[in-house]
Amino acid sequence: MFASNLVQNAGRTLVTQLAKKFSTSPAACRNVAVMGASGGIGQPLSLLLKNSPLITQLSLYDIVHTPGVAADLSHIESKANVQGFVGADQLEASLKGAEVVVIPAGVPRKPGMTRDDLFNTNASIVATIAQACAKVCCTVRG
Repeated sequence: MFASNLVQNAGRTLVTQLAKKFSTSPAACRNVAVMGASGGIGQPLSLLLKNSPLITQLSLYDIVHTPGVAADLSHIESKANVQGFVGADQLEASLKGAEVVVIPAGVPRKPGMTRDDLFNTNASIVATIAQACAKVCCTVRG
């Protein structure tokens, strides 16, 4: 009796897990953009996002080295397609179609720099990215 119930429960669990993996739900198809993807936070964050089964498109942007990060991540076998964008002229292209935008971009505090200086520098970086998001990512769904 106990063994029979155990087998039935294991079978249901397996079927449920397989159904989730083969789901065609649009909730599992997400386009994510990482702004600041070649930095100390952006690289491991991009690696984690690349491994997520919920993401189908991963756009990486930074002012330097992003194509190399994208090339490294593209070797990981997952359904997420990875593209790297570098420089201010490719900022808007990196945001095209993005449903989620993550901004780990910023400048670390340098010697002699006050917290106010650091805040103002990083605020201008985020403001530039936010303006591009408002221009490119803003779509109305109804």
